[in-house]
Amino acid sequence: MQPNRPRHHARRSGLPLGSTLVMGAIMLALLTLAGYIVLKAHASSGQSTGIVSTPTIVPITSATTTTTAAPVTTTTEAIPEPTSPKYAVSSASFTLSEPGKYLCAPHGTAAGCVVRSMPLYIFYPAAGRPGEVVNGSTPDRKGGPFPLVVFGGGYLEPVSGYSLILDYWASRGYIVAAPQFPLSQTNSVGGPWEADILNQPGDLSAAITYMLNQNQIRTSVFYGLIKSQAIAVAGQSDGADDALALGYNTCCRDTRVSAVISLSGAELSSYPGKYFVSKGSPLLVVQGSEDQINLPSDSQTVFEAAGPPKYYLTLIGADHLDGYVKVDAYSQAVQNVTGSFLDYYLKGETGALKTMSADGNVAGVDSLS
Repeated sequence: MQPNRPRHHARRSGLPLGSTLVMGAIMLALLTLAGYIVLKAHASSGQSTGIVSTPTIVPITSATTTTTAAPVTTTTEAIPEPTSPKYAVSSASFTLSEPGKYLCAPHGTAAGCVVRSMPLYIFYPAAGRPGEVVNGSTPDRKGGPFPLVVFGGGYLEPVSGYSLILDYWASRGYIVAAPQFPLSQTNSVGGPWEADILNQPGDLSAAITYMLNQNQIRTSVFYGLIKSQAIAVAGQSDGADDALALGYNTCCRDTRVSAVISLSGAELSSYPGKYFVSKGSPLLVVQGSEDQINLPSDSQTVFEAAGPPKYYLTLIGADHLDGYVKVDAYSQAVQNVTGSFLDYYLKGETGALKTMSADGNVAGVDSLS
């Protein structure tokens, strides 16, 4: 790991993966508050939901579209528009709990422990006009079952900040589950604690289990809607580190994962296991060439260590968040390339790799190898 990476300072504490985590005795109340703040942020982009503990659709307050904003680009070539959406998108939120794991407070003590839990946001194909984010729509059952994508966000980045790409994946025919890691937010009890990253691969794995359980429960709105053998894990920044651990590190590997997308991620030496000791899932690495938080060399290390099939997408001139949180030429490239990658490895669409190559090689924007 590079010593000048500020987002990794807390990680280098080297806490063991199974160590007791830290939270306040008031954790349950403040988890609700945390979810409210996340949802307030989502509302600013035209959506709001509420945290619930049962699989009930939660209404979204307004309808927006995710495909009409004008691209921003410096290239002289035309930027491909995001591939036409196939579905409208709606969302729901639940509380994801992990029995046997605990959050305790204050940092480093065992007082006031509660079961580890967090908001879990689900974005899914819905009935309605393709590409539109609709208010409380039911899932589109005619198009299902759908592959599952589990997503982990970066440190201090709310799930709502990634709604652009999460909505896009859902519009392409994927159910997307994104846990809000409990100690990665500015409003986390006792302040954010980046060392909790060691427990976040477990959160992603728990989200997979939760969604597969919902797939089997007749009263769930997601009953029978998930292709249980078609699961990808993706993440950005710290969340990408979690996804890489879940896909390739002996400490955390989940064999249910069929494909991995790393958006500005790295191998994390604090994890107790080893990376790439056996053949893993297909990998797509995405990296901004001017990223000063996750250095290009970190993504290159991941790519070189991984076995095939693997792909490396360079976002030319992009920083740490370009392509992930706002509409621009980079975001269109990321959407198209990740969508085609998922289409090929989770849906078996044979022409998707050719499309991915075309969208991944736009002069002045991106380069795919």
